[in-house]
Amino acid sequence: MGVRLTNVFARNAEAYRQGVKLVVNQGGQGSSKTYSLLQLLYLIAKYRGPKRITIASYALPHLKSGVIPDFDKIISDFGDNPELIKNRSDMTYRLLNGSSIEFFGVEGNVAKAHGPRRDILFINECNHKITYEVFDQLNTRTQETTFLDFNPDQEFWLHDKIIPYFEHTLIKSNFTDNPYLPEKERQNILMKRDKPGFENWWKVYGLGELGKLEGAILGNWHYGEFDTSLPFGYGLDFGYNDPDAMTKVAIDKKRKIIYVQEIIYKSGNSAEDLKQLLRTYCKANEHIVADAADARMIATLRKEFNISPVNKARWTVAEALKMMQDYEIIITSESHNLAKELNNYIWNDKKAGIPVDDYNHLIDSMRYMFMQQQAAQFVLV
Repeated sequence: MGVRLTNVFARNAEAYRQGVKLVVNQGGQGSSKTYSLLQLLYLIAKYRGPKRITIASYALPHLKSGVIPDFDKIISDFGDNPELIKNRSDMTYRLLNGSSIEFFGVEGNVAKAHGPRRDILFINECNHKITYEVFDQLNTRTQETTFLDFNPDQEFWLHDKIIPYFEHTLIKSNFTDNPYLPEKERQNILMKRDKPGFENWWKVYGLGELGKLEGAILGNWHYGEFDTSLPFGYGLDFGYNDPDAMTKVAIDKKRKIIYVQEIIYKSGNSAEDLKQLLRTYCKANEHIVADAADARMIATLRKEFNISPVNKARWTVAEALKMMQDYEIIITSESHNLAKELNNYIWNDKKAGIPVDDYNHLIDSMRYMFMQQQAAQFVLV
């Protein structure tokens, strides 16, 4: 099949070749912007080394869930073995020519942006929990080129502190720039083009243009350890074409903290498949709060599990989400799909209290547990 390079790769490579100091990648879903930058950085490290390259994001688990596996695949696609150059303890790849590519999460800590100088910097999803101060510290210590990428859901520090004052190249892209995008993902994007209520979503994630969407609804989260001293339960959102999604949830009401662990995220399950998954993760007496919309599935599962439908009568979805905004949300480092949902779950119409009906399966399961606990209609096991 060979290595696949898009025009997004070509445009970034040309900007680097011309010596551009700051390259900004604004793109929609499936545009290949992140993947293309990873391809470019590996080729620079391999053929223009020795180079010191830093790839940063808001948290290392975020990089481990997508960017690092993609980077391993890219290395393999270019005929090399990632395991021969990868040091898992410090998440650094060291090439024989002296080049190094380090991955690290800023974790909202400006102090972590201080450190050794580098030749090239890539900040992935720079609009998610990356402050201008962090960018400034990292960029100041970069000698050649800084690359940024982001989905343009709304203006942030880039638009008022960087674009007006820094010389830069802006590369816009969307899914049409990626001829290798899987057809299923392409159709999933296209189906929202004319869907009522998705006008802003289409503008941002379909066309890759700057939108006016609100930021993440539940931006009040970070990675951490699940508090096993608290009582817990499970939330379950049913799917089929969409994934069945289950989270383990514990709530510390006094400290206003919600602890969440992603347990199940899998589509295409039959009733028996779902039973088997629940058997794997749940004991018979542990409480599961499920989507009330599928009474038949709940009745089937109740023969074996302690499952009940969520009571949706007391609060609307918007009311429940606004209550959850008052809590600190801590998710475990392996909850990759939940992190992606939390970053992308936004208001379609904040005034009307209508969130976009996407990136919400695990969030819904977490919300079921939260609503049930708030209603105090059961005692968590």
